[in-house]
Amino acid sequence: MAQSFPHKLPGEHVYDGVLFFGYSPPEVLDRVKTFPVREDDVFIVTYPKAGTTWLQELLWLLMHDGDFKGASETPLYLRSPFIEFKDDILGEDGFELARAMDSPRVIKSHLQHRFMPDELEHKDCKVVVLFRNPKDVLTSYFHFYRCSSSFGQFRGSWAEFFDMFLAGHVDHGSWFDFTESWWSQRDRENVKICFYEDFQEDLTSELSRLAEFLGKGHLAANVLSRIADHCSFSSMKKNPMTNHLDVYSINSDISPLLRKGQVGDWRRHFTVEQSEVFDMKLASKLGHLAIPFRYELPQQPSAQP
Repeated sequence: MAQSFPHKLPGEHVYDGVLFFGYSPPEVLDRVKTFPVREDDVFIVTYPKAGTTWLQELLWLLMHDGDFKGASETPLYLRSPFIEFKDDILGEDGFELARAMDSPRVIKSHLQHRFMPDELEHKDCKVVVLFRNPKDVLTSYFHFYRCSSSFGQFRGSWAEFFDMFLAGHVDHGSWFDFTESWWSQRDRENVKICFYEDFQEDLTSELSRLAEFLGKGHLAANVLSRIADHCSFSSMKKNPMTNHLDVYSINSDISPLLRKGQVGDWRRHFTVEQSEVFDMKLASKLGHLAIPFRYELPQQPSAQP
């Protein structure tokens, strides 16, 4: 029997077995499957709170040859639309924003592979998938649930959210299912799997690899260095185009969108027992895949989003 939880998402619904909040309604999820994909599109795919905003800004600047002026004039959520998101109050319809946008488009999604546009299967666009160790994902998602009215401003306990996450009873569903769905695509030439912790450890090298993958290997080293500086945690947290302080649904007094940007913050939240329970769940669900998650770095660099 499935677990039940008292917290309800605004407009929550179950779509093909996956829980979504009301800002990804069934009709939008239906339309995503029919989205017209272009050969020069770049899709950013992450589970929520895996470093999405960071990757969006990095990739937008790479795809636009370091257009820092353009990046300073338009909020990131309008430059890199969230394809399955629709908010009438904010006036943000990710599908329509993306459909009307000039190339090259940098499009964000938190969807499992099976929910993505059908044309991804035969178009030579690029897909960049960012994974983050799941204990830090859970920790960051807990704080996002607390601060955002989009998630009903969760007021339950850490222990309750821990159980919700393990059960997949959170917006966009199970992290385990999402991760398995995209790991299975790792050998496709147009799909690149990246790890948040690798970006934290050596952003310059990871940027160079991304540039090569995206056909932007011609970008000069000084441009990549400027992008790395622009996308530092302190810079993005102060930048009104990336910090989402203008978004009505996020109460930054409770927790800002860009909170700590660290590897290993989970240790401040997980009990020893919770860590062991999580490890057992991970082993039973994904252990056979041997995905190389890292839960701490030898030396913590300056924080990134």
